[in-house]
Amino acid sequence: MPPAWLSAIRRRFGHGVPSPSSTTTLAGLVASDQQAGGCDVIPLGGCPRLPLPGFSVSGDFAAVEAVRSRIENRLALEQYDRLVAGPVVQPQVDSFVAVLAEARVCQSAGIVVTAENALLVDVSDLAFVADDPAGPLRMSHLPRPRHTPLTVAVLTTGPHHNYYHWMIEALPRLDLYERSGVSIDCFYAPLRTRFQRESLDLLGISPERILPATRQTHLAPARLVASSFTGSPSLAKTDYLSRRLGLHAGRLAGRSRRIFIARAGRRARAIANERELLRSLEPLGFERLRLEAMPLVEQVSLFQQAECVVGPHGAGLTNLMFCRPGTQVIEIGTPYRPWSCFYEIAHHRGLAYHLHLATPVQISHFDPATGVGDSGLRVDPAELARIIETLLAGRTPALVAA
Repeated sequence: MPPAWLSAIRRRFGHGVPSPSSTTTLAGLVASDQQAGGCDVIPLGGCPRLPLPGFSVSGDFAAVEAVRSRIENRLALEQYDRLVAGPVVQPQVDSFVAVLAEARVCQSAGIVVTAENALLVDVSDLAFVADDPAGPLRMSHLPRPRHTPLTVAVLTTGPHHNYYHWMIEALPRLDLYERSGVSIDCFYAPLRTRFQRESLDLLGISPERILPATRQTHLAPARLVASSFTGSPSLAKTDYLSRRLGLHAGRLAGRSRRIFIARAGRRARAIANERELLRSLEPLGFERLRLEAMPLVEQVSLFQQAECVVGPHGAGLTNLMFCRPGTQVIEIGTPYRPWSCFYEIAHHRGLAYHLHLATPVQISHFDPATGVGDSGLRVDPAELARIIETLLAGRTPALVAA
């Protein structure tokens, strides 16, 4: 049912409550003493602004220049250049856990609403839901909240349905809750996907302690616990997940695998000539794998065994956090989307990272104001095989821009 219809029905028949019409922050909440019943903020330290070193790049530099020429402002162009070859800069992060009385949490993204009906922005991930017609600031009414006497912690994020965002943004909140020492009865978390259910189980959260976060959920616990939020794949996050989830994977002694991550059947960043590329990589010992069909514990074990990982930019590369230090990584990207997130994971895990920029095909979109878009990929099989052989031999490939 369209969100506008749901709002109208709730408004007409009294089955809902007004959506928040304003936003606030924890600092504003504490300063104004608005939060009924109190607000306790537990600081947990943080990380300073961190410039990461540059990395090696190869591929279609003419396509890179073509994209650069379409970017309309200087700041976006500077950001684009950093993402293509570094140095990438991770933002300063100040971590905390907030314990709120009489606050509410709603929707699958875990949007936190104060007792004064303001949306609490610094513990809510609005980046992917702010413009959603079903978002709390776009609907006139939300469902009536369900009250519970429990202490409930928010363990979700806006794009929780995506493996990368779930692993890097949602699950690390558990680390902050454990470090805070707050006693938690249940967690507000989505259970829609297999990887959500499996990861929560591996982290020791039983189904009985999960209150499902859905699009229609609106919960009012006795105490609501919410952590600071950041999208950056920091050292603390990757260390926590590698350590906690890696405990459950049995590494095969002496096994060393070369992995090619397949993304066939997907328009965005699918390799158009994948079969041709695989024919060039098979003599080097690479095996093609579809990670979506594998249980999470098998994915963790697979990446623990890897000596080299090759794959297009996509959520499967999140598993780089489970690789052993020194593992060679070749990410195949498009000049239209040079995100650095997997380089950041590789850097924190001590991996040898290389970016190969493919020739873009089937361009799906591009915003000249931000320099961000997406496309399919076409790779020169012989060139990439030569680059991989050179990297595995410990040498720097020719025709590489640093």
